Amino acid sequence: MLAKGISLAVAFFTLNKSVKANAKSIVYEAMDIGMAITKIAKTQKVDKKTKDALLKEVKEFDKAVIKFLDDLVIPD
Repeated sequence: MLAKGISLAVAFFTLNKSVKANAKSIVYEAMDIGMAITKIAKTQKVDKKTKDALLKEVKEFDKAVIKFLDDLVIPD
């Protein structure tokens, strides 16, 4: 049972080598969202410009997550 679990994990990581770059992209986009929210919290003012900037960051994060999930390979 343990050997099968280990071989499944090895197969998963072997098939998903390219996912590492996509995971980094997700982290960077999440940091961008956090920085945008921090900027809004510091100014305590939300105008159309800041709303649009935050929306742009959320859309970029969404694209990164979708790409990550699309590239993910789950072994049988």
